[in-house]
Amino acid sequence: MVRRATTDLEVSVSPVHAIKTLRLLAEEAGWSMERHEGSRLVDRFAIIMPMAQSTRTLGIRLLDGPLRGLEMTAWSETRGSAGALNITSWVMPGGMEHELNRTLLQHWVARVPRCPWHWTFSERSKVGYMLPVWRKARKKFRDLGFDVKKKAWPNEPDLSWPQS
Repeated sequence: MVRRATTDLEVSVSPVHAIKTLRLLAEEAGWSMERHEGSRLVDRFAIIMPMAQSTRTLGIRLLDGPLRGLEMTAWSETRGSAGALNITSWVMPGGMEHELNRTLLQHWVARVPRCPWHWTFSERSKVGYMLPVWRKARKKFRDLGFDVKKKAWPNEPDLSWPQS
């Protein structure tokens, strides 16, 4: 079986907010969509031994429009003994380099309720303050073209939404 090309982003917003924001953007553009729920196997570390655990996933798939086939799945996973990391997995037709995909992602980042690559001290302390996840998330967003400096959020997208 061939694995689909996905882009996974660790984010500070909850899966519900991530899905809701994408749904609102799709509604503004007039695209039809379908929601889906499922489960996913994740690893949780107990002391030094990984244990497989199932977590609930939420998702949305676009059924028409220029980005037909775009899909986002979001879930929370607890990697250690406490606290959870929220992850969004994007399947984008044409890849992340496609201009409309970048515009959609810019508007998604601008409309989520908080900066997706910044966690509070309390959140980082619960999950693990020294984890490389925090730096990797900022780096991924920077590689996608976002300004990840302290006072750079909320960002202003380059193009308007929905595009004509």
